[in-house]
Amino acid sequence: MLVSPQVGIDVGVSKARGKYLVSSSDPITGTKASMGWHAVNVSANDVATCGIMPDELNIVALFPTGTTAIAVQKVISEISDTASGLGITVAGGHTEITPGLKRPIITVTAIGSGNSFVTAKDAKQFDSILMTKTAGIEGSSILAKLPKVRKIVGSITSRKGAALLKQLSILKEARIAFKSGRVHAMHDVTEGGILGAVYEMSLASNLGFEIYRDSIPIDDSTRMICAKLSIDPIKLIGSGSLLIACSSNSSRMITSRLESQGIRATAIGRFLPPKKGRTLKENEGEVRVTEASIQDELWDALRKYGNLS
Repeated sequence: MLVSPQVGIDVGVSKARGKYLVSSSDPITGTKASMGWHAVNVSANDVATCGIMPDELNIVALFPTGTTAIAVQKVISEISDTASGLGITVAGGHTEITPGLKRPIITVTAIGSGNSFVTAKDAKQFDSILMTKTAGIEGSSILAKLPKVRKIVGSITSRKGAALLKQLSILKEARIAFKSGRVHAMHDVTEGGILGAVYEMSLASNLGFEIYRDSIPIDDSTRMICAKLSIDPIKLIGSGSLLIACSSNSSRMITSRLESQGIRATAIGRFLPPKKGRTLKENEGEVRVTEASIQDELWDALRKYGNLS
């Protein structure tokens, strides 16, 4: 095993027949809506952060007692269609009705192979930290579909927030960035949001960092949803955004390549020597970032406004 999964590294990397083999597994537990779309994209994203595109996936889909055959087929079809749209083959897996479950659980393992790779632990001191798209994409799309949230934020904001789901894949930007040959490390934004993802990268790379809240782009619908629900958008689960570490000299070139393909890319900070610590810079001062300060905002919101118990 060349790379084992650890904090900040959501993949395993081995070598077989002269190629690097990357695999990653992820469960979907926080939403019932568009589960197949979430499941495929989230696992595929992890593999893509290595600069290697996923080729195939296996699924394990567990459904509560009483789930109809039509409901099961809907999820499986969504998985198949989503994978096909990304050029990924569904190689196999398992589906069952499982006693004791309150809601469906889908786990996907994505696999890809290539000639070279990077991981989240390869960031360097003074690397620029770039992010694609906006903060809180996945969390916004989940919350926007909840009836209680729709009443609070209004139908227009709800509709725009739900539409962010279309941006969940990072395969295109990972491919473009990696092909530049200038990327040191990449990491997708999942639980803990932008702040959590930068923190995980810094742990994996044994570095400090400074990021600037005002530099982090936030979609208007995300901003509205988070303001109305009193949650922090940079701590909201954010699949659909990719973090890229590169030298400051390469930052503009990578940003330009991404933007030329219609992908928003923004410099939000830099990695520092470990002794400098981990800092979020805000208008009112600096905040030291610790693991305790980056709990994902989605779960409390689901308990308040959804049906999570």
